[in-house]
Amino acid sequence: MAYKGTLPSDLWEKYDCEGGQDLLTIDLLVAMEMQDKIAEATKQSKADGKSMAARRKQRQRQRELLSDNDGLNMLRELGVPVAKRSE
Repeated sequence: MAYKGTLPSDLWEKYDCEGGQDLLTIDLLVAMEMQDKIAEATKQSKADGKSMAARRKQRQRQRELLSDNDGLNMLRELGVPVAKRSE
């Protein structure tokens, strides 16, 4: 199975070189550590709904901070030209 668009040929090119075995080992260790943290957080949230709700609220507060327009409004009041992003 490909991971986020990574093909087996991409992995072959990355690790089929001098020191490729060391690169593979480092990548696997990091991936295992990430998986352990995800599993721990998932296990905690399944056992305790309050912790899951608290993490969700924390993420919502972080998103609110990122979308806060007070700083943008302050720049506009100072006369700084602000261009809208074309999508």
